[in-house]
Amino acid sequence: MSSEKEKPIIISQRERGHQGDKQPLSSLLPLPHLHSVSPGSVGPPSDQVFLQAAAIFQRLRREKPEPCQLLRYENRTDTLPLNSGDDKATQKQAYQLAFNTLKYQDLLEAVISDSFFHKSQNIYSDLLPLAMVMLYDFQDRRFLLRRHPAEGEQVVVAEVRDLEKSLQRWKIKLAASLARFRVKHSLRSVSRFLSDSLRTKERRAKSLPFYAWVNTLNTSLDEMCEILRSANLSEVKNMADLTGSTFSKDPLCPDTLVFSRSLCKPLQSSVLTTTRVLNIQDRSVCLAVSVSRPILFDKGDVLLAGSFSALTVAHVAVAAAARSGRVLVCGADHAPVQTEEMKNLLSQMGIKNVKVLPAAFCSLNEWDSAVHRLKVIVVLPQCSSSALNDPVATMHSEHGDWSLLPDLSHGSISKSKIFSLTTQQARLLAHALSFPKVQTVVYCTRSVCPEENEQLVGRVLEKTHIHPKLLPFRVNGPIFPDDSASGDETDSRFFRLHPSQFTNGCFIARLSRQADPTKVESVQDVLARAAAKGLLGGIIPEPSKPAKKSKRKKKRVALSTSRPSSPSSQEEPEAAEISDGVDPALPSEDEDKEEGENEADRKDSKTKSEKKKKRKSKRNQKQSRGDAAGLKNQAKGQKKKAKRKVNPSQHSKPRRIPRLTLTLMSAEKPSRHLSPITALAHKISGKPVKKLQEGSAPVLEKHLSHAQSAPQTASERKNIQPEEEEERNLEKQRSQSGNVRKTQGAPTATGHILPPISSPSGSVARPQSTTSDPQLASSSSLSEL
Repeated sequence: MSSEKEKPIIISQRERGHQGDKQPLSSLLPLPHLHSVSPGSVGPPSDQVFLQAAAIFQRLRREKPEPCQLLRYENRTDTLPLNSGDDKATQKQAYQLAFNTLKYQDLLEAVISDSFFHKSQNIYSDLLPLAMVMLYDFQDRRFLLRRHPAEGEQVVVAEVRDLEKSLQRWKIKLAASLARFRVKHSLRSVSRFLSDSLRTKERRAKSLPFYAWVNTLNTSLDEMCEILRSANLSEVKNMADLTGSTFSKDPLCPDTLVFSRSLCKPLQSSVLTTTRVLNIQDRSVCLAVSVSRPILFDKGDVLLAGSFSALTVAHVAVAAAARSGRVLVCGADHAPVQTEEMKNLLSQMGIKNVKVLPAAFCSLNEWDSAVHRLKVIVVLPQCSSSALNDPVATMHSEHGDWSLLPDLSHGSISKSKIFSLTTQQARLLAHALSFPKVQTVVYCTRSVCPEENEQLVGRVLEKTHIHPKLLPFRVNGPIFPDDSASGDETDSRFFRLHPSQFTNGCFIARLSRQADPTKVESVQDVLARAAAKGLLGGIIPEPSKPAKKSKRKKKRVALSTSRPSSPSSQEEPEAAEISDGVDPALPSEDEDKEEGENEADRKDSKTKSEKKKKRKSKRNQKQSRGDAAGLKNQAKGQKKKAKRKVNPSQHSKPRRIPRLTLTLMSAEKPSRHLSPITALAHKISGKPVKKLQEGSAPVLEKHLSHAQSAPQTASERKNIQPEEEEERNLEKQRSQSGNVRKTQGAPTATGHILPPISSPSGSVARPQSTTSDPQLASSSSLSEL
């Protein structure tokens, strides 16, 4: 080792500056030379370790049926609490000794019972757990004496020293009993007592490399490699070449270095680890952080849920600091001692981007203000740890479930324990998927059981309800596409690292919001979803509201087209305007004659102003009830379907009296079912209506008075001019017919039909008369006018 002057002076990382300032390389140099140490050179357990290991064994040992019990244990009430000591190394060593004793419990009980050690040495039942753990350590050292430390270095426990002396006195008989047990069960070595899987894990654990991640806030990976080379360490490219004083870079974790097992103790006591520049941690946790690193968002939060250590929080915080992110931890899910340990470590490393929430993880929801920037959740639940070669070291550092040690000591996990674990794992994962702003969830276990890994992930994804406006979570893999050897052969979407002589195993699933790959999504759907989220910034305007008006216009057009649009229905609106179920009676033949004689006098007495009023009232009446007339014509079954739009305000063609009305006017017997428009036609033509059927006069007067009271517009006055010309033509024709009637006489109207008034174009044909003489038919028809 170098002298005192050669030791580097390390200043506290955060006392020196702000977060993100890198520690100068010169402050770590020169580094004392690191020499490899044999793993077997670790010192023997202390008296405190024996006492704590005995208490752990008593609490975790399997209870056998009474006929199979070789020893009867009793609980001690004066044992030290398991977490009372401040030395973590002592606790870890005690759990390791208890776990090894659990693995060889049947063998040790058989040796004590066969040698009568407990009876001959008067070992009380409450000291049997201590005798078990000390006997395992004694036979592991091949029954050699334990080297005691100097006085004052550790606390001496009288019970431990007395029991140790008893073991020394009885060691020959104990060794003989062990030999007989091996012969009886054909064991070539004591380790053959274990199953093949346990024996393989035990052999791997003794030579397993250890991993350490570099605090990149203080120094880079290349600078750390340069520091290690200056300490007389050599770098190799492949982890399989790690021997002695060598190190290598982890191919999957960009900030992690791999060291041989012989360098573990020298590095733990070096300045690199004491200043937290180099942090020793299991590779499964380093891989979880490495998977989360590329999916972190700028100024986004990442939340840790489950069971993990303060070192894991620091590792994630260092990765998030590169993206100006923040790490959230739920303090209610951890013991107060663990929370305090976390704060102390973060303060020592100068990390300030970690926030400890007072609530539990499962009590958080999307409305909490603390998670409004949450984008990534890393779920590290309690698991069976069945993928670990040496579960004690990782469970101790990551706060694992110690109740799993009895099952792990026999190489299998009970179904009840698996069910309890998967229930808690599914609860954490399902709650992590319930946050709408979270984009990625990383799920990591150190288990080889499918019930805790891919089966649980698939079951939770199926049962998780996602809002229809959000993309669902899907397994996003492969996670490490460049390293095919580390991927899973059966399903590349997940990452499985099988336990080997170089690493512990783990399972990682990355769940991200993704669209269904089997469903083709159009460009319009993508743009619409982006516009709804406000991601386009107004590049694509929202659809205008007049689209609703166009629908209303379409409805109006459809309604207008559904109405009858034949020429007769457009040119004859009067026939349906006033038809309300009451028809006036037609005048008789005598009345027609009298009207014909006095027609000229009556027409002369009428002023032009009265005519204009009548025409104006008729035009206003047609405009006010145009829509009702169209619907009533449709109800009456008009079958003429000529589609032509007619605007009453722009109609320039003269109106003519309907053919049916003129025919009925000239009929010999009036019909009782005529519309009031017939009487209106008589009034327009100048014939007075002298007789009406009973009950029809009030109705006609009502409609006529309503028509006369309608106002007249400028456009209507313009449209009346063609009608005035038509009236003048009618007057001339009627005056000529009066002269003919005086000379020829009025023939009987029996059996004759009045021909319709010809249109302005003269295209309407006249019906044939029933008389044989054409001249007589024409004269009789004119006499009717």
